[in-house]
Amino acid sequence: MLSLVVLAACDQPKVRDQGPTATASVPVAAEPLPAAPEWAGAYMGKGLRDVFPETGECVGNTDTVKTRYAGPPAGVAIIGWGWNVTEKVPVARIVVVDKEFTIIGAGETGLERPDVQKVRSDVTSSTTGWRAVTTATSGGLDAYGVTNGGKGVCKLGHLDL
Repeated sequence: MLSLVVLAACDQPKVRDQGPTATASVPVAAEPLPAAPEWAGAYMGKGLRDVFPETGECVGNTDTVKTRYAGPPAGVAIIGWGWNVTEKVPVARIVVVDKEFTIIGAGETGLERPDVQKVRSDVTSSTTGWRAVTTATSGGLDAYGVTNGGKGVCKLGHLDL
């Protein structure tokens, strides 16, 4: 029942408190931020709607900061889940944007999230989990799933670092 309550609001963007208490529980790695997926290189620094003009349909969530990297380069890895409602498959690619909607990070799906399937009968895959990396270390960011054959995006949620 608790998982149902937790995931019931997963379509709504979340603001996470990353203050001293929350930050203490996030692992800090001394190494550099891992590279974003190779496919994302052409999109970095560009406007979200310049690259993805269409709007897709998905459900999902941006859960939390998984790891902070001290670098250089510094940054964070964030995790969540995403489901492409139209195609009935996990959202394959993720882009991360800043408050100006500039693409500042990316990631991919494929992580096991059986908890999602337990509370959402429309999700038929357990590999809806995603991980994305960004050089952002403070401020707000939004995660979007890439849809419509790479032409569109759908919002998966918001985090404040």
